[in-house]
Amino acid sequence: MKTVLAIAGSDSSGAAGLQCDVKTISTLGLHALSVVTSVTSQTSEQVCSLDHIAPLTVQSQLTSAFSNYKMDAVKSGMIPTQESVEEVSDALRRFHASKPYVLDPVLSTTSGTVLMSDFAAGAVMDKLFPLATIVTPNIHEAEKLSGDKISTRTEAVKAGRRLLKLGSRYVLVKGGHLVETPGLDILIGPTTDSRPQFLDSYEFIRDRDVRGTGCAYASAIACGLANGLDISASVNWAKNYITRAIQNATCLTKGTWILTHTPERWTDQP
Repeated sequence: MKTVLAIAGSDSSGAAGLQCDVKTISTLGLHALSVVTSVTSQTSEQVCSLDHIAPLTVQSQLTSAFSNYKMDAVKSGMIPTQESVEEVSDALRRFHASKPYVLDPVLSTTSGTVLMSDFAAGAVMDKLFPLATIVTPNIHEAEKLSGDKISTRTEAVKAGRRLLKLGSRYVLVKGGHLVETPGLDILIGPTTDSRPQFLDSYEFIRDRDVRGTGCAYASAIACGLANGLDISASVNWAKNYITRAIQNATCLTKGTWILTHTPERWTDQP
């Protein structure tokens, strides 16, 4: 069985964060290991508290995981402090160099709660972008990290290319909040000469606010890479997976929808 290590914050509601990562990886038939970077208390409407894990505890979790298992891919989400970012960077360089690493630069929750300090965001760009196989910012994250305003696909490509210069092999700008063409994701390759790949939304669903989509999307990409798919195939397959999970989402309380994770064969290409 292939293994994926998920590094993220715990979401007590189970809708996003580490819980969503583990659900995705397990649903897709891989073994999920985890490193907790923060413990959050959340309702369906807000984040009630944040309790960041001490960097030495993050380091211990990373060392335990890497020393006992062969990781086929790593996915990271919320890493809230500069010190924890440095621990993750050190572990990836020591144990996971040149292997698939999916970086989802989670800066805030859907409701707007800031999850990562500016110092941590800077450390992510300096220390983790150069190690990443692919970085998967949404529009708001791409704007903050690149400094560019994004409302069109052309602006999204420009911001993605700017982020690519920070060292990752690929950047996927997720277009759920793209004004011009909502739901259009853009995969940008490793050279300025390569043409961006536009991933259509199949069916952009406007009538529900679903939590955990970014977490699940990045985790599904990591599963694809762990199973030996290339970047393009992994992203397209994960796009298909997350679209189905949104289509089948369940409303639990007060208009909050959660993804419905459905097993898919690796031959089910979009």
